[in-house]
Amino acid sequence: MIRLRRLGELKVSSGAVVYRYSPRPDTVYLNITNCCSNNCSFCVRNFSPGLSGYRLWLEREPTIRLNIILDLTRKIKQEYPHLKIRLDTDGLAQLRSSDREVARELKDAGIDSVSISLNAEDEEKYEELCNPSLLGAYQAVIDFAKDCKKHFLHVRLTVVNIEKIDIIKCRRIAESLGCDFKVRG
Repeated sequence: MIRLRRLGELKVSSGAVVYRYSPRPDTVYLNITNCCSNNCSFCVRNFSPGLSGYRLWLEREPTIRLNIILDLTRKIKQEYPHLKIRLDTDGLAQLRSSDREVARELKDAGIDSVSISLNAEDEEKYEELCNPSLLGAYQAVIDFAKDCKKHFLHVRLTVVNIEKIDIIKCRRIAESLGCDFKVRG
């Protein structure tokens, strides 16, 4: 059961489903599930129980389904319309829900911006670093970014700053798609 604990923070069990990150107090982040289609070698899940004082690893997972994100976003926007909601994603929602228009549905629900983990400059490197469980994952990330650009003013592609990743090539990919770019710690 989801319950409101403090303004902008919803919890399931002892893990945060919606949380704030102190550098951006007017933005809330959705942490819907521990499940991920990738098993990235550099993922924070392998090294830390959470971020910014929030326990992000849920004891019970709500779901990996898109509908939870959409419903939760609508509820947050109804209760706190001034808050900005950014979805941080692996970029594989459209691949998982090929019969839907995921980017449009996210925008219609009230998501304000999308941050997509590009994670590598090409498919081979992506496969090596992210160990995706879905076929065609790298191209799906690129395609999702393109689709998000049709619906959102702010779309960001991110990579982790590790030696194996060609940051310059990743930045060029983001720029070619019209996306912002960020190197994560």
